[in-house]
Amino acid sequence: MDRKLVLTQNLFVAISIILSIIIQIANCNYAIAKDEPAPEVELSPTAQLLLGSWSRYNNRVYTLLILRANGNWSSDYRIEGATSKIVERKGEASGTWKLDDKALTFTVVTSDMEEVWPTGTVALEIVSIDEKSITLRYPNARLITWTKARVEKDKKKEEGAASINPIITMKPIVVNLNKLSSKDNDRYLCLALELHLEEMEATAAIPKLHPRAWDSTIIFLSSLLYNDVKTFDEMKLVTDRLTRILNPYLDGLLADVTSTHIMVSSSIDKVDEFIIEHSPPPVLETPPDDENKDGDKDKKEENGKEEKGKKDKKKDDK
Repeated sequence: MDRKLVLTQNLFVAISIILSIIIQIANCNYAIAKDEPAPEVELSPTAQLLLGSWSRYNNRVYTLLILRANGNWSSDYRIEGATSKIVERKGEASGTWKLDDKALTFTVVTSDMEEVWPTGTVALEIVSIDEKSITLRYPNARLITWTKARVEKDKKKEEGAASINPIITMKPIVVNLNKLSSKDNDRYLCLALELHLEEMEATAAIPKLHPRAWDSTIIFLSSLLYNDVKTFDEMKLVTDRLTRILNPYLDGLLADVTSTHIMVSSSIDKVDEFIIEHSPPPVLETPPDDENKDGDKDKKEENGKEEKGKKDKKKDDK
């Protein structure tokens, strides 16, 4: 009896050990399976080109379209006035998109720009696409071309391309602030501004500031009152709004407008000092290398003649 009892106990212990090992193995397999990342969905070459920001300008209307890798999209538009000043956002829309070969389908979930993005489904055909532009055929058979407004940062990092964040320095701006009454004193807003662009490839051409951008800046700033610029918090609101105004003129690449120097004064002399202090230095003209070499050569020849003349004089003296 004792021997049977011992064998039974040993068998029970062995079974318990085997079961615990099986449970541990199962738990490990579950943990490994749980920690394993979900397989990434590979996008087609056309879908990869679609990702990013696209813009188009037509009849004083600037429209921006952003397609994201998660299948969402958003769009908004701004209207340019008669004075070339781009006003606040006038409408926006959003939803989901999918690509099937060359058929690009937008599902419009929310929209307050029905004339551009009517609520429902919009089916478009991709006529042509590359890294800079895309031409779409709309349901009414009309062809519309969109221009790439921004290069995606993630794509550049994957390709290992060198990137920079360019900064465009504007010349000093001086405007006469608006007044509530003609009896108010004249005040001049003096600004030194920098335009910080989005990250872009080091080899990419930095966009030039359109002349209309300068006009829009002057018109906007001159419409401000003294109360709009008297504190740093209010000036931050001004530069944020200026960013939205100037962004269309820089192909949607403008990230931020920062003011490096600010002054509000009623003295013309102070204004002149500000302009002189913050204007870029004049470019010094240097003669070409060939001219420098010729100058050095002539100087050496003159020195040689002088030395020869001294030696001849010493011989005559002897």
